[in-house]
Amino acid sequence: MTTTISAPGGLKRLTTAFGGAILALFLAAFGALVMPTAAHADPASLQYSADNSTWGDMSLIPDFQGELIPGGELTTTFYAKNTTSQGGTLQVYLGNWTKSAPDMQAYVRVEVNDASGAIVDLTNNLAAPGTELQSTHLSPGQTAKVMLVVGMPATAGNESQNQSVNPDFALDFELDAAAVATTTTLTGPATANSTTAFELTATVAPAGATGTVQFKDNGASIGNPVPLTNGVAKRTQILTTAGAHSITAVYNGADGFIASTSEVLTVTVTTTPVEPGTGSAGSSSGSLGDLGSIFGS
Repeated sequence: MTTTISAPGGLKRLTTAFGGAILALFLAAFGALVMPTAAHADPASLQYSADNSTWGDMSLIPDFQGELIPGGELTTTFYAKNTTSQGGTLQVYLGNWTKSAPDMQAYVRVEVNDASGAIVDLTNNLAAPGTELQSTHLSPGQTAKVMLVVGMPATAGNESQNQSVNPDFALDFELDAAAVATTTTLTGPATANSTTAFELTATVAPAGATGTVQFKDNGASIGNPVPLTNGVAKRTQILTTAGAHSITAVYNGADGFIASTSEVLTVTVTTTPVEPGTGSAGSSSGSLGDLGSIFGS
C-alpha cells in the first residue's frame, strides 16, 4: 500500500482542504535501504497505537487525511511502544518516496515526543531514501509519540497543481549493545569504633564500568550514590550504633553494564572509649597528670 497525497488543481481551491480518506499509510520495515552494522529488531515486534491506549500492529497507525495546499501541512500521529526486553533506538527514515512531477514542491519532517527533526525537501528528487528524519531511545516498556508530517512551501506555484506525492516513511529499531554482567567487591574493616571514621571501598568489574555505587547499612542507604572512578568507589564513614552492621555496595548499572551487589561485609562497632596516650597534660598524647596538684594537698 502507498500513501498518495494530491495537490489541488485550481488556484481558487488553494484555501480548501478536503477530508476524503487517502490510501493507508505504509511503514516498511527498514533494512533494504542501507546495510545495518548493528543488531536490529523487526519494527513489527513493537506495538503501535493511535490513542496511546489501544495497542496492536502497524494497522493502527492513522491514515493521512486531506490535500496539500501552499503553506499547509498534513500530519498523522501515532505511538510506538518498546515491548521487547532490550532497549534500543527507534529511527524514522524517508522511504522510497515518489512524486508525480519532479518539480512539485513538497517536504517531509517528523516529530518525536514533540521534538521536530529537520525539514527534508522533496523538490527535484534530491532527498535520498534512507535519510533519517528523527529518532529517540526507548527503554523496555517505554513509549514514544511520533508525528509524520508532509507539507508544501507557501511559495509553491503552478508547478505543484494537479500533482501528487507519496512521502513513504520507514522505521528501524536498533537494539542497544548487549549489557555486560558485572561483579562488585566490597572491602573494609571487620571492626570499628563508634567515634572513628573508616573507609569502605567498592570495586566493580569488568574494567570500564561506569555509573554509581550505593553503600548500604543493614539495607538502608548510607548517604548519596558515589560515582565510579576507574571502576572504584570509596566512602569514609562513621557508624555510631554499637553492634554488628551488614554493609553492602550496590552497583546501580549503566548503559552496557548490568547492576550487581557485593557480598555482605560485617563491621562490628564498639563504643569503647579511645585510650589516651602517655605524657604530661600539656601534650596532645599525654595523661591528665596528677589531679591532686590541681586542688592542692
